[in-house]
Amino acid sequence: MQQQAENDVFDEMPARLKQAFQLKQKLAEQNIYFAPIRHHSPVCAYALKKYIEEIQPTHILIEAPTSFEFLIESLQDIETQPPIAIFAQAQPLHQSSSTKTSSKQKTKQDDEDETETLPELFSAYFPFCEYSPEWVAIQQAKNIQANVKFIDLAWAKQSALKTEQADLDWQQKSLLSERYFAHSQYIQELALKMHCRNHDELWDHLFELQQTESLAKADIFFDEVFAWCSLARLDYEKDVLLQEASLHREDVMWNCIQDTIHPDHTVLVVTGGFHTLALVENLANPQTAERFIVKDQKQNWQEQAWLIRYSFDRLDALNGYASGMPSPAYYQQIWQNLNQNNTQTSEQIQLNFFQYLNELCHFLAQEQALEVTPYIALKNTAELAWQLAMLRGHYQPSRYDLLDALQTALIKGEIEDGQHHLLSCIFKFLSGQQLGKVASHQHSPALLQNTYQQVKDFRFNLNDTILRNRKLDIYRKPLHQNISQYLHLLAFVDCHFAQRLSGPDFVHGASLDLLFEEWRYAWTPSVEARLIELAEMGNQLEQIALLKIIKLQQDNEQNGLGQSAYETAKLLALACRLGLKQHIQLLNQQLDGYLETDQNLASVIGAAQQLYYLWHARKLLNLPEHAVAHRLNFAVYQACFLLDQLYDTHEEKIESNLKNLKTLHELILNLKQHAIPFNHPTLDTQYLDLLDLMYAQIDLNQINLFHLNQLKGAIHVLQFLDHRIEQNQLQQQLKLAFAIGSESEESVQYLHGMFFIAPEIFVQSKVAIDALYQLVTHWSEETFIQILPDMRYIFSQLTPKQSSKVSKIIAQMTGLGDDAILDQVLSHMGEKDLLQGVQLNQQLRRLFEYDHLDQWLLASSHDSYSKFQTNQHIQDAQILSPHSTSQGADNE
Repeated sequence: MQQQAENDVFDEMPARLKQAFQLKQKLAEQNIYFAPIRHHSPVCAYALKKYIEEIQPTHILIEAPTSFEFLIESLQDIETQPPIAIFAQAQPLHQSSSTKTSSKQKTKQDDEDETETLPELFSAYFPFCEYSPEWVAIQQAKNIQANVKFIDLAWAKQSALKTEQADLDWQQKSLLSERYFAHSQYIQELALKMHCRNHDELWDHLFELQQTESLAKADIFFDEVFAWCSLARLDYEKDVLLQEASLHREDVMWNCIQDTIHPDHTVLVVTGGFHTLALVENLANPQTAERFIVKDQKQNWQEQAWLIRYSFDRLDALNGYASGMPSPAYYQQIWQNLNQNNTQTSEQIQLNFFQYLNELCHFLAQEQALEVTPYIALKNTAELAWQLAMLRGHYQPSRYDLLDALQTALIKGEIEDGQHHLLSCIFKFLSGQQLGKVASHQHSPALLQNTYQQVKDFRFNLNDTILRNRKLDIYRKPLHQNISQYLHLLAFVDCHFAQRLSGPDFVHGASLDLLFEEWRYAWTPSVEARLIELAEMGNQLEQIALLKIIKLQQDNEQNGLGQSAYETAKLLALACRLGLKQHIQLLNQQLDGYLETDQNLASVIGAAQQLYYLWHARKLLNLPEHAVAHRLNFAVYQACFLLDQLYDTHEEKIESNLKNLKTLHELILNLKQHAIPFNHPTLDTQYLDLLDLMYAQIDLNQINLFHLNQLKGAIHVLQFLDHRIEQNQLQQQLKLAFAIGSESEESVQYLHGMFFIAPEIFVQSKVAIDALYQLVTHWSEETFIQILPDMRYIFSQLTPKQSSKVSKIIAQMTGLGDDAILDQVLSHMGEKDLLQGVQLNQQLRRLFEYDHLDQWLLASSHDSYSKFQTNQHIQDAQILSPHSTSQGADNE
């Protein structure tokens, strides 16, 4: 009966597949065996292990680029523990013009661009996990002392072929691709017929759930896989396979197999099942086989490959990996269960499943993803999973049985209704985050080895890819200072190992008062891949960072900023933060020269501000205090002599100069507050007071002449804060600015300048509020509408408390009188509204970070810090004291 059933199945096969089985049998009689596999399949790996034990091959040929063969010894090293991957890179030595612009379209500029453009780089991963059939084949070959050969087309030649296929993303891919099965019409129809959602569930149903007794009959198992893969292969036209370079690769595999065939050899060919049909046909009929030889390329290619740590989360097909099984940690558990013993009892199978499910439920509880206790979750899920397995004819729950049971037992209502966290945690557990190990002596760039060892010495956890936090006491612990500097180096060269969450930023001047740094880190395959990419630039991070800073200098020169004091000061701050001592002295010398020659006010003030940040960090970064203080004072000194640029009447310059004036004033006050010494033998002693120097260089007559009312309002407020004019003098200036008959635009500009420096001055001055009110009442409706947007912007700078105070004063002037009327305006706002506002603010911050506007947020934080300092100056001037306020009222 069984023999008859097998004959019936054979009769229903397509003719080509029937013939392929006959050819495969003839090749087996010549000691040439095939093991068609699915990449990263536990049952394929287990069956292959049994197959190798059975036939004892002398040569095992594996589908992997021939150029990777030198890594076989490292793969067989006892210290190498999966998941690991071969990371390969290939690039043309000379960029071909055909890949850029056609000869008819090329211009002189195109020719220049071609000579400067770096050759295109093609990167790829060839990963191995413990249950990868290729990994099992390599390890079993070592056990039986068989020869191992890789037989696929070299990665450089694959890359050369792919340069002509711009519609595919080959910049960084996996060399194990199974999109053929996912897109096969036959597989899709079969999945539909057997009530499976996709080819993954169908594969589990037909293959992964076979018991060890069936897998031990490896020849029968691989015949079934051969039929599965061949039926998928029949769906594809020759043109598609040619475009994918499959035919070229199979031609190379075929030749490698032929070269290995010998009467004394027993050959086992381990390839992705999609290629097995073509290999069998070509080997059996070499005379009629169509050749697809890779032609020599017009340009030479170079290729390098290294063994790196890989991780389960990168291996997971659900995370975009091009081939293999989803949920690697789940199938790792299946692999371990298969290898427990040759025959698994039903009790052992159930126990293994309950133990795994118990770990999953406790993990969900730790992640706060359960609405019930772990025990209830375990009980309900286990019952449903086993019932589903029985219904679908499985001897144990499959991955889909488990997922369906979890969804039914733990999710109430719609999946989209707040259940994303639960599903995310489930898939995270099934995926796993295990990170492999490579032998310490294996082939890898010195940069990767040095960096890994240094990070390990700093006691970072590198055993998996779980994100962890590390807090550094950067001011009190020298070791933490070194760690911080190294993390900044890694971040600067874009290694993506760690991200700074908080801490003082001495390059952008944010959060300078913080004493600790906090970082989030994880050692991932991407980190190793990036370090390998950078390895050509040097063996140490400091070398690479230095080259990158030099490149930034060259970019500044090309953009006409080579002698900019501000750009040079930014590079200096960056070099100090990264600890590039060999370059700091050169940048200091360049900055000294540019501070004397740079005639751009904004540039010199920006440089002074950067130097002020460095002065704050002098102890942390081990900078010579005297040198930094002198350079900072000299930058401020030079900026004062460029204040004649304030008289520029271009609209975009007015706002910029207003900011420059405020920044310069803050710097001078900070120098005084911190008593930063300034001694220079060549400077006139009468100008050692930089505040006096600043006011001496400002000509109010010129400001009045050019109607620069924003600057005038700002300067009057600064003079008052610095005790250069009295309160009654400031009140007089305010009355003049808002006098009836004044130009509306000039009055608003004056108010803008005043608010830009210290809006509290206006809030505390009833004279100013009354004068502005009287002025507004005499405006026509047309003038008011025209000025209204500017007024709204100006008053938006007030705090809610300040706005309320101004509103009450105006209410009294207009006769509203009762404060309760104004209070009713905000009476509808409660705690819920405030919490909603906080949530919206957090969402807005995330959007800014997504759009890479986080540095703008840092700058805003610095402005808030500056406003705080201004408030301190106002308090020093006793503007906000009750005595001062009442005295002002009496004067009025």
